[in-house]
Amino acid sequence: MAKWSEQPRTHRGAIIGAFVGMAVGAVAVFEYASEGSIVYRYLIMSAGLLGGGAVGALLARVTAR
Repeated sequence: MAKWSEQPRTHRGAIIGAFVGMAVGAVAVFEYASEGSIVYRYLIMSAGLLGGGAVGALLARVTAR
């Protein structure tokens, strides 16, 4: 397994973005979907994961040196 510093910049950005997206998704689940179905909770969390990963990869690509 490659070290963190040896991984491509877009991969690192995607991992960080996915973590942030899951954190935002968890807050949204506790705020808005705590009374809802488990399916809604999973949908919100997976949207946070995928959206955060995509935004993180995009930001890493745009801010490349």
